[in-house]
Amino acid sequence: MERTLVILKPDAVRRKLIGEIVGRFEKKNFDIAHLKVMNISAEVAETHYAHVKHLPFFGTMIEFITSGPVVAMIIEGNKVIQSVRSMIGKTSSFEALPGTIRGDYGSHDFENLIHASDSTESAEEEIKRFFPELD
Repeated sequence: MERTLVILKPDAVRRKLIGEIVGRFEKKNFDIAHLKVMNISAEVAETHYAHVKHLPFFGTMIEFITSGPVVAMIIEGNKVIQSVRSMIGKTSSFEALPGTIRGDYGSHDFENLIHASDSTESAEEEIKRFFPELD
């Protein structure tokens, strides 16, 4: 059984899309193993986005992800990482296909509703970062 971290970002929470998005994962028969509403600290955000620290929009990304509550989830299922990534669509909502979460609801490049781990390794690292109480 594979697991992944999914974060519904502040724009998804503000726009009241939590139920709609979680419902898509449930309809795919994935298990929501853990779910919590939280605020991401600047320190955690900077660690999470360290791979783009050199880019000019880094500060804006940190401001955005810390601007309000998020919903963090651990989702489990067969090939869940690949499936969830397909379900959410391309990073830029403008390039995401209709039928994907970003394609259906997104309207911005990095204020793009949702984050999902991209590999088994990043999933385990991100789960520890956002669910330290499970260690």
